[in-house]
Amino acid sequence: MVEVPEHLLKRSQDRRKDLGATTGDEPAAEVPPSETAAAPAVAQTQAPEATATPSLPELPDLEPEPEPLPEPVKPWVQAALTRKKIPVWAVPVLIFLPFWAIIFAGTLESPERDTEIIAMGREVYDGDGGCAGCHGAEGGGGIGPALVGGEVLAAFVDWRDHVIWVVNGSPPAGQVYNDQGEISTAGMPSNGDKLSAREILAVAYFERVEFGGASEADLHDLELLFEADGVLPNQFDVGQTFPSTLNGLMASAGIGAG
Repeated sequence: MVEVPEHLLKRSQDRRKDLGATTGDEPAAEVPPSETAAAPAVAQTQAPEATATPSLPELPDLEPEPEPLPEPVKPWVQAALTRKKIPVWAVPVLIFLPFWAIIFAGTLESPERDTEIIAMGREVYDGDGGCAGCHGAEGGGGIGPALVGGEVLAAFVDWRDHVIWVVNGSPPAGQVYNDQGEISTAGMPSNGDKLSAREILAVAYFERVEFGGASEADLHDLELLFEADGVLPNQFDVGQTFPSTLNGLMASAGIGAG
């Protein structure tokens, strides 16, 4: 075995000292007994802490619950939601509409109801009397002369003559039959035998007021005779009814001659 020279070993030891390393020839540094005794105690006190808090197992990730579906909309609710709403501009119109209706109604004249004599006269003219067939539905004339435009009042200035004409009809052809001097053509039939006395008074009143434009005040005596109880006969006698006949009936009812 080859021995290492002494001077080389010395140099190696010095070099290791310079580097801070220990050599096998130097004694190891002594450790205080208190530190060596405390080391196991620290290990013993730390060991229970490590076992006191065991790690919990990891829980799996849970999926969120799905949101509940909305309840279906009822058909009537859907209809109300989709129905067209009143436009904004129409709201004030609807609010003031009742007031406008009241104002407008105040400007209108309420229709007057027909009096009994007018109602009966209209019914006779359009119906049983057959007057409309000859004189026109509005009195404009046709086969018979016109009654509108004052014609009937000019033909019979006195209402009594008008009543007698309706009772007896036209006189024989060639005779003057009215106040205008018109000549009869015997076209007007007598009505005394098919209409009651009240119906004849009513139709004469109707023709004079509705077509002739006469004032109801001018026909007050005729209306009173129409309304008189127990005075008028059931029918006027054809050929036997004259102005004097009507005057006698009015006298019996206490109606002054007009």
